Amino acid sequence: MKTQTIFGVSLAVLLILFVTVWGAPREVAQTQSCRNRPDVLGKCFRVHGRLSVYNGTPSIRLWPMGTKRLLGVIDPNDVSNAPGPTILPLDIKNKLDWDKDVFGDFIVCPLTRQQRGRMQTVCIADGKNLTVREHKLTEE
Repeated sequence: MKTQTIFGVSLAVLLILFVTVWGAPREVAQTQSCRNRPDVLGKCFRVHGRLSVYNGTPSIRLWPMGTKRLLGVIDPNDVSNAPGPTILPLDIKNKLDWDKDVFGDFIVCPLTRQQRGRMQTVCIADGKNLTVREHKLTEE
């Protein structure tokens, strides 16, 4: 059995290279997208608010401005609840830390149902109009 070659490289090798270089990043992006997660319980929605890091679980929380609620940003598949690449889009994660809050318009998808007196958990799909400010407790 003879394999066809182009410039001395077999077509099978070229196909593997093509899939590896151009196919893999799209797959990774899709599996890590908040909107595509199988545990999303309803429609994603927009929240104008402040994203902060707290002591406790979940440590990343979103306060919808004008309310008394907090939304917990969590990955139920991660038992440690440590902030990882699946929790926040990279552009938001790079702006947030213990000493900084991120204000803006966030698209969140519900991972639990909303219940009175309980923190609803969500994942963040996107953020726009982001502003970083020093965390209020660290200003002196």
